[in-house]
Amino acid sequence: MNQMLLAFCLVLGGASYWLYTENETLKANNAKLEGAIATQEEAIKSIQADFELQTQQMNDLTIKSQAAQRELNRYTQFIQNYELAAKILADPIEMERKINNGTKHIMQDIEKISSTVDDLDDGLQLQSDTN
Repeated sequence: MNQMLLAFCLVLGGASYWLYTENETLKANNAKLEGAIATQEEAIKSIQADFELQTQQMNDLTIKSQAAQRELNRYTQFIQNYELAAKILADPIEMERKINNGTKHIMQDIEKISSTVDDLDDGLQLQSDTN
């Protein structure tokens, strides 16, 4: 009877030890999973914020595109109504002067814009990522 009680205690002790180690393993896995869930929730929030920003930017670009299309339509209508060919034939020297002046002003504007854009990075150095 004592041997049976001793065997029963050993089996019970072994089972208790096995359950204890399984419980510790499950606690460690649970902590890892909770950390992974927190990371995924942060990533989801970041993606949602990026999506909202992209949506807003797309709306802004759509509005700008529509405004540019209206402007293009206005210029197209202006050119169609301007009867350019007839004016060139009527006074080609004056039209050449106007076209050259217009081209000169456009090129000056492009140079100003290019200079402004080029000056934006003056004094900045690229940072190399040396880890």
